[in-house]
Amino acid sequence: MMNLKTIKNSRRSFLKTLAFTSLAPPLILQDRNRASKDQTGTGFSNHTIRKIDIHTHISSHAEYLKEIMDTWNLKMFTICNEGLKSDRLEAQRKIAIDLWQEYPRYYAWCTTFDLNGIQDQGWTDRVIRQLQADFDRGALAVKIWKEVGMQLKDKNGDFIQIDDPVFEPVLQYISSRNKTLFTHIGDPVGYWLSTRPDGMSDAWYKEGNGVWNRIGEFKGEVSYDTLMRARDQVILKYPDLKMVGCHLGSMAFDVDEIASRLDVFPNFAVETSFTFPDLMGQSRNKVRDFFIRYQDRILYGSDISGGLVATPFLVDMSKILEQWTPEEIDRLKADLMQQYERDFNYLATGQEFTRDHYQVRGLELPETVLKKIYYNNAVSWVPGVEKGF
Repeated sequence: MMNLKTIKNSRRSFLKTLAFTSLAPPLILQDRNRASKDQTGTGFSNHTIRKIDIHTHISSHAEYLKEIMDTWNLKMFTICNEGLKSDRLEAQRKIAIDLWQEYPRYYAWCTTFDLNGIQDQGWTDRVIRQLQADFDRGALAVKIWKEVGMQLKDKNGDFIQIDDPVFEPVLQYISSRNKTLFTHIGDPVGYWLSTRPDGMSDAWYKEGNGVWNRIGEFKGEVSYDTLMRARDQVILKYPDLKMVGCHLGSMAFDVDEIASRLDVFPNFAVETSFTFPDLMGQSRNKVRDFFIRYQDRILYGSDISGGLVATPFLVDMSKILEQWTPEEIDRLKADLMQQYERDFNYLATGQEFTRDHYQVRGLELPETVLKKIYYNNAVSWVPGVEKGF
């Protein structure tokens, strides 16, 4: 297991060692045709086509991030996370607002809301006031993270799901403001299949005084199906609310599962962050057909973390802008550049990648489809995200 001290250059580099405990086997991506990496094979360059990364977590503006975005003709949508950590949430919101105001070419942002005191009188009014203030300061969407469903409990000790009536006024308000709801409800289904004798899944292991996913000592008390069903009920109940399911809606293990929702819920879309390993474990033709068939409902996202923060997962927000060495910054930039290169080559080219012990070809999607996944769908599903770009 990778030591936490080695991962301050990127949350993603650490997560790569953990999240492949889903149904797909471990992944090692290796470009077999690097000489042609700039060209997709369809007559245009991966570098020039316009892109919006709809799922990032940016801790501060850093020159290396600007260079990455200029290289890939890309803009980042930075997402605030975790409604149970009020101080962290406030710090994230301030950072996101500052980034959007100072660098609208490079950043737009998504807020979330404080979940503390959810059953107290006045909680709903307080949340709506906060969301109104955030929307007035440029927030284009709201994120609900997996702490809803897997950590948050009511006074009886029962887990509160996203379809609980307590959320109704908040969801109605988000819909009334024509803002998009991003949901990360649940983990990959494989996490429920690897329980140890102590009740902890390998995916929900302890690290020091906490757990890597920061939702507490969850032991699978709530089933995967329960989480998905609650999310689906919200999509159904609020047909005017645009919802984007993060990580392909936590259903990346089978594109047929995603398709079954997209066929029924016209107000539901998904984004790709942290899902390519699962996609590569399925039939290439099946996955390619899925992307082409649902080309208006899939957004590109990476789930990268960036900026200059010295602690894993941006946990200690007081250490923002701590002095970094040039070598550390170069490593940050190289790591993210390589991730984007792999992602874009997988989508746009027929190059071969090594996944576990076998070869996987890229999807080689048509340019018209790529333009939607990279950019047009973000503009459609998150109105205003393109401003300044």
